[in-house]
Amino acid sequence: MPIESDIWTVGAVFAVTETGRLTTMWRAFFAMFLMTSVIVLLLSFVASAWVSMRQSRPIREMAAATRAFAEGNFDTRMHDYGAGEIGELASAFNAMADSLQETERQRREFIANISHELKTPMTSIAGYTDGILDGTIPPEKEKEYLHIISDESRRLSRLVRRMLEVSQLQSRDVMRSKAPFDVCESMRRVLISMEKKITDRGLDVEADIPDEPVTVLGDNDLITQVIYNLLENATKFARAGSTLYLGLAVTNGRAVVSVRNEGDTIPAEEIPLLFERFHKSDKSRSEDKDGVGLGLYIVKTILEQHHEHIAVTSENGLTTFAFTLSLANSLAPQP
Repeated sequence: MPIESDIWTVGAVFAVTETGRLTTMWRAFFAMFLMTSVIVLLLSFVASAWVSMRQSRPIREMAAATRAFAEGNFDTRMHDYGAGEIGELASAFNAMADSLQETERQRREFIANISHELKTPMTSIAGYTDGILDGTIPPEKEKEYLHIISDESRRLSRLVRRMLEVSQLQSRDVMRSKAPFDVCESMRRVLISMEKKITDRGLDVEADIPDEPVTVLGDNDLITQVIYNLLENATKFARAGSTLYLGLAVTNGRAVVSVRNEGDTIPAEEIPLLFERFHKSDKSRSEDKDGVGLGLYIVKTILEQHHEHIAVTSENGLTTFAFTLSLANSLAPQP
């Protein structure tokens, strides 16, 4: 470094050091930097791998559960991942799994019930037909057994028709087919169509149907099916010579259709089971050999699709089925 006066340079200062020491310091610094960089990179890699595994674990778990579902195993569930987005995804996935499991249970139960219901008439038809063909049944009784075969064939046809109705209901878009219609007219049509069955049972009918139209909102065909099924059921289990009741009342912005018969009281514990598929009580099994146990299930399915309600009461031999319908001009909110 030079030393200068105002006019000229008067001297210089020189600093001298050993280069070996600088080289050593530089090498030490470089080694420390390199080691620190390696450690940081390793820690970053481990942390990244851990975070990646943690974030991908729900995805891998969901993929494994999906493969299990594809193989027919609906018992697999995802773990609870808290309240974050992954947690919401896991909850939604588990809810879907619960729904699939319930659907699969119902499907298996439905197939088992159908197999049982189909087997009974088919066994009778095959058995009696073989008996006639191989001569086991004597000629003088052939006509009697041919009547049985005919009855069982018709029952088999009714079962297949009911199954088709259930299938069609499950695929039908009721919300799009809703339209205003006069429910009183539908009730009168059902009474006319049921006239022969009611007369054959020796029943009287008390019809409390308003003369003026009562316009409701719904699928006319399906609601007519509901009324028919309920009236047919009431006719089937009414005491011979008793009175059937079919009525309509308007209350709280809704129409209430009621069907009542006189017969055996339904036990309280039996009422919640009435709308199950293929459910037939011990009493109905002995009295209703032609039924297939799907009529009331169809009623419940149609009303659920309409977001309507049905109630059953049975006391002192009087059993009443009553269901609601929304009036077309009502502003009452849907439940």
